[in-house]
Parts: sequence; structure tokens; C-alpha cells
Amino acid sequence: MDPGSGGEPSDGLPADAESAASHLGRALDDLAHRFDQRDWVELAATVVLSLAVLVAAWSAYQASLWGGVQSANASQYTGSLTESSEVATLITAQMESDSQAMSTWLTMAAEDNERGMQILEERFDETLRPAFDAWMAGSTEGDIPPGLPQDLPEYAEGFEELLEVKSFHFTNATVAAEAAADANRTGDSFVLVTVIMASVLFFAGVGTKLKGQTMRITMLVVASLLCAAAIAAMLSLPHQPVSF
Repeated sequence: MDPGSGGEPSDGLPADAESAASHLGRALDDLAHRFDQRDWVELAATVVLSLAVLVAAWSAYQASLWGGVQSANASQYTGSLTESSEVATLITAQMESDSQAMSTWLTMAAEDNERGMQILEERFDETLRPAFDAWMAGSTEGDIPPGLPQDLPEYAEGFEELLEVKSFHFTNATVAAEAAADANRTGDSFVLVTVIMASVLFFAGVGTKLKGQTMRITMLVVASLLCAAAIAAMLSLPHQPVSF
């Protein structure tokens, strides 16, 4: 065998390398040709469409969560307001009962029915009794004092606990109403972001189907501006944590 024949494989390596480089060069040329100006517009539109879909989905999810927050606070508002109304009704009923008791007592006093007066006094409610004692302490020579026990500060003091409970529930109702209103506004804002992103999908999607390059770029710019504005608005809003 000719020793020189052993050099053929080594002589073929440069040819193989040149062939591979040639193929790579043609592939790069094809790739550069494919990504012409039109393709870059489509690529940018794809990015904008992807962002729009993600932001719209997240905004819709947040709007749903804030709707739940609104419902919870609205329920708390209704419950607290009901409790406050019930306490107010109890206070009104107690005042009417005290007024009726004092009216009956005055009638008995006018009739000199001391036995009936004594029995009625023993049945006075805790709201009326301290004020009645203070009122009677102001009588002279056994006469009936002027005015009524309900006019004295001691009578109002008997309702302090109930009034505090009423105020507590009413305050809770007010806070819950404000929280529900805030949640409603936040949810509406996320819905607005979703609507804007729907417009972005329209401009970016339709823009890729147009033939004129100027019109395609114009539609892409409009979609990009709307997308940027919607993202900025979404980031400025409070977000509910994700729960599973």
C-alpha cells in the first residue's frame, strides 16, 4: 500500500469543514431573510399579545377576588346594621315601658293609691329605678317633685351600656360599608384594565393581518401604548394575595 494513500482522510477534513461552514452560512442567511421588517412587526405584536393575555387574565382574577371582598364586607355591614337597629329598638321599647310605668305611677299618686304605688315601684326596671330615686329625693314634704325621672341625668346613665353597644355595631357597619365601597372601586378598576387589554388584543391582532407596513406599525404602536398604560394602572392597584 502506498503510504501516501493514508493522507486522504486528513485531506478530506478541510473539505468537510468548508461544507459545514457553507451550510451554516446559508442557514444564517435564510434566518436573516425570514426575520425581515415584517417579521419583526409580527414578533413585537406577539410579545404585546402575550402580555395582554397575561395581564387580562390576572386582572380578571383580581376583580373576582375583590368582588368576594366586597360581598364579605357588605354582609358584615348588613349584620352590624341589623344588630345596631335591634339595640336601638330595645332602647326605644325600654323607654316606652318606663314612660308607661311612670304614667301609671302618677295616676296612682293622684288617686292616693299608696299600695299600688309601692308595688309598682318594686317592679321598676333598672333603667328607671336610679332616676326615680334621685327624682323622689328632690321632693319636699312628700309632694311629687316637678318634672319626670326621665329628665334627670341618672336616667340617661341607665342606657349608657346599651348606647355603647349600639354605637359599636353602628361603627362596624360604617367601616364595613367603606371597605365594601373601596373593594367595589378596586374591582371595577381591574375590570377596566381587562377591557383595555381586550382593545390591545384587537389592535395587535388585527394589525398583523393588514398589508400596509405603515398601518401595521401604527396599529402595533397603539396596542403597545394601551398595553403600557394598562400595566401601569394595574401595578398601581392593591392586589389580593393568591390562595389555593
